[in-house]
Amino acid sequence: MDIEKILKVAIRGGASDVILKTASLPRFRFNGELVTLTDGQAITPQIMQAWIDKMLPAHLHKRLASAGDADFAYQSSAGNRFRVNLFRQRQTYGMVLRVINSAVRTLEELQLPPILRTLSEEKRGLILVTGATGSGKSTTLASMIQKINMDRAAHIVTIEDPIEFSFKDERSTINQREIGLDSESFSSALRAALRQNPDVIFVGELRDHETTETALTAAETGHLVLSTLHTSDAVESLTRLMSYFEPHKHANIRQMLAQSLRAVLSQRLVLRRDGQGLVAAIEVMIVNATVREAILKSEYFTALHQVIATGGDQYGMQSFDQALLALYRQGIITREVAIAQSTHRADFELKLRGVGV
Repeated sequence: MDIEKILKVAIRGGASDVILKTASLPRFRFNGELVTLTDGQAITPQIMQAWIDKMLPAHLHKRLASAGDADFAYQSSAGNRFRVNLFRQRQTYGMVLRVINSAVRTLEELQLPPILRTLSEEKRGLILVTGATGSGKSTTLASMIQKINMDRAAHIVTIEDPIEFSFKDERSTINQREIGLDSESFSSALRAALRQNPDVIFVGELRDHETTETALTAAETGHLVLSTLHTSDAVESLTRLMSYFEPHKHANIRQMLAQSLRAVLSQRLVLRRDGQGLVAAIEVMIVNATVREAILKSEYFTALHQVIATGGDQYGMQSFDQALLALYRQGIITREVAIAQSTHRADFELKLRGVGV
């Protein structure tokens, strides 16, 4: 069974992911639903090993043997790019390939909130895009980076594991570094980036206290830093960042966050009304004076939920439910999808009927 043919089927059908498991038929994810390649054959251990030999970069063989998994980018013979996670399970192997669109879509094409245009114009500070795996964080950030690339002369350094979108220099100069190939870790690459005269730094993920502290320092000292977290909303994102540090450091980290954080964008993908793919519903928290005070003084940050919900007109903030309501009123998603995805269903249904809006 040819991996290239499987990947062509995925691209032709518009799949977002390909799921391959030893002893199972290939499966694809279309608009959030899994579909099995019924006219295919079960993947044997020999077939899977042949794919691994073909696809896995040489520098990751030791990683796979010792850790049992590896992340890398793969370009098919047709020129399509995929983000791959290869992993060992029950003494066999499986892999999941995320389709990477070759063209970076604009903020307008993605139908993202207008406030993201304003955030892309920031010259310094930290902007976080958060959400579960597969929620479109990389696509959103790529569109923001491309806007900067098109609009102003800047030096942009990206630090990724692996590199997903390949950027072409426009007004900006973009250097892309891959963990494992170009640098040993996010923290070391980020420290090096500060010596590379950057204007904008994209860090694939804030995974630990060292990377987070260096990113905050970079944001404080005149750089725009973009990064991601695997968290569900702004409140959880702040809690996660604090958890990376020992309690005696919390006061200092709160101060750094209050000074450097510009926004937290937390997103989920929901099915479009026309069935043509998914669209992002985004909670937007802009760091204003009220948010800054909460970061400095609130123990659990829970007061920020109300700040986000009431900060729309003046600051461009919105909760998840407000994002869903806007997408429904614009005719982009159905009423049923909006209700199913809402955080507070009873309140949301009242808003749909015009109560309390």
